[in-house]
Amino acid sequence: MMKYARILFLGLLFLSYSNAQAMVSPLGVAVIPPVQFPPEGFTITGARVDVIWGSHMKVYGLDVGAIGNITAQEMAGVQVAGGFNMNKGDTDVVIQAAGVGNFNTNKTHVVGLQVAGLVNSNRAESSVVGVSFAAANITPHTKIYGVQAGLYNRSLEVYGFQIGLINSVESLHGLQIGLVNFNSKGIFAVAPILNVGF
Repeated sequence: MMKYARILFLGLLFLSYSNAQAMVSPLGVAVIPPVQFPPEGFTITGARVDVIWGSHMKVYGLDVGAIGNITAQEMAGVQVAGGFNMNKGDTDVVIQAAGVGNFNTNKTHVVGLQVAGLVNSNRAESSVVGVSFAAANITPHTKIYGVQAGLYNRSLEVYGFQIGLINSVESLHGLQIGLVNFNSKGIFAVAPILNVGF
């Protein structure tokens, strides 16, 4: 069995280094940068498994981290971490789940589920088609098509439902359910318990 594991490892090593010009690898494994294979400058096209956390230029596919995942330029696929997901470039995901938080600093598109124990933070023009759930959804430039739920929710536009203690949106096309609801462009700019927008 060890023989086959060595052959597989050497094959992956050869594949990644034979593509050194393109700097692409089908597999990434990290403990803590720089203790990772391949190095940070590579693009992962397949799966990245981060024992603690890892950092690569781009990741396409499955991205799993015990504590965290860091991507410098682009992330597309499924991203799951026990602690955090941090994407500094464009993000296109079906599932983005983190025990603490999802931190996306550039354009983000979620078609499916964005969930975090504490915070979802989309800092640039973004959209969520599906469900966004966290204690705090701090997404002031995000359009929600579906449901955004948490203790505090802030979005650009909501087409569907915003459910929490405090809800804030620029433009509402659906319902806000919460202790205090803010809808900047609505008939009722502030409403307790329930707010409706068209």
